[in-house]
Amino acid sequence: KELTQREEVIAAREQGLEELRKRVESFPKEMETAVQKAVKQSTERLRLEAGNREELLKRESEGERNVLTTRIESLEKTIHEQSQQIAKLSQAQDNAYHQVQDIAVRAVEGASNYKSLATLQQLSAEQQKKASQE
Repeated sequence: KELTQREEVIAAREQGLEELRKRVESFPKEMETAVQKAVKQSTERLRLEAGNREELLKRESEGERNVLTTRIESLEKTIHEQSQQIAKLSQAQDNAYHQVQDIAVRAVEGASNYKSLATLQQLSAEQQKKASQE
């Protein structure tokens, strides 16, 4: 009976030893498979993160481009409006200058006419005096 128990224990140990040997033998393959799986998962995760970062950068640059484009359009509109305003003000200045010239010419003509009238009245008065003295 003792011998049978020992044989059973030895058989169980041999079987356990055989299982351990098989595991030792298959360990490099299991380890290689696990490493490949980890590398594949890490590579996929890094690709996904890089893709997300790239997409985020694209969206940010597109947003900045839209903001800058809108700002450029706004500044161009302002330039156009100011150019029109400058043209209107230049026209108004020209009109005012011509009006001032017209007023100055009328003033000179008025003064000249007044002088002529005064001179004419003076000559007329002198002629009347001469005529009455004769």
